[in-house]
Amino acid sequence: MKRSIIIIAVLTILVLPLCALESAFELGVNLSYNNAEEVTEQGGYSGAFNLDRLAIGLEMRGNISNFQTTIAGDITILDTQTLMFSGVFGAGISVDLFKYLKFGITTGPKVSYIYRDEDKSLSNDGSDEVPDNFFDALYMGKFHHRIMLDILAGPVMSIGVAYTLPTYFSLKEGNWDRIIPGRDDFNEGQIAVCIQMKVF
Repeated sequence: MKRSIIIIAVLTILVLPLCALESAFELGVNLSYNNAEEVTEQGGYSGAFNLDRLAIGLEMRGNISNFQTTIAGDITILDTQTLMFSGVFGAGISVDLFKYLKFGITTGPKVSYIYRDEDKSLSNDGSDEVPDNFFDALYMGKFHHRIMLDILAGPVMSIGVAYTLPTYFSLKEGNWDRIIPGRDDFNEGQIAVCIQMKVF
């Protein structure tokens, strides 16, 4: 019962801006790079660029005033036979800065779907526990904070960068002390270049 209430609340928060008459709905593409593999055991960076860490994806944003929801997904090639589709379902705030800039920060669970020739399954973002369905994946998924800075390139278009920062917090664990990223978590983020178009 508790899990159902939490899931309904999360979905309501995500969908509300997309249903409001005065909301702004944006659709865009992003190219991201995950730097987790570039961190050495000593805490520094190897300096080597790894093409396998690149991912391309889609992003949807819904806005009501300064309240924003985002669904940021990407496709990663894990090996020659494996694809991973990942999405961060977040909610937060977005504010205009100096007329031509927009800053936003959202947080929410990450859900992944792994596609192999012999196996197709949801992933609980780094855990061996496999969710039974999408709603379980939301409930079990680790929260990710997404920080966005966009340049308004016109009335319907924006170009910007985003940084997605993982945490160890999940709704299932309820470990609120882990929702604030630790120092080492900043080395495992994902940076992306985003192009957004306002649809309505």
